[in-house]
Amino acid sequence: MRDNNKLIPKYWVDKNKNTISCKEKIKVINGNLDELTEMLKDIFDEAVLIGVDENQFKKVIQDIVKNMKNTIKDV
Repeated sequence: MRDNNKLIPKYWVDKNKNTISCKEKIKVINGNLDELTEMLKDIFDEAVLIGVDENQFKKVIQDIVKNMKNTIKDV
């Protein structure tokens, strides 16, 4: 699925702002984002079908992302 090509950056950077050049790593993260996009579309459609306000749903998703914390130590 490449619907979200406009949203995925042209290149990824590490915590030191160096470009990540490993094609396999880039393939994994981009694939994960494609899967996430499809999952969010499905959840969004279900929310709308049961009558949830679209803007409220989008705000909840934004808040979830804003409140995410790194759970991996020493990275």
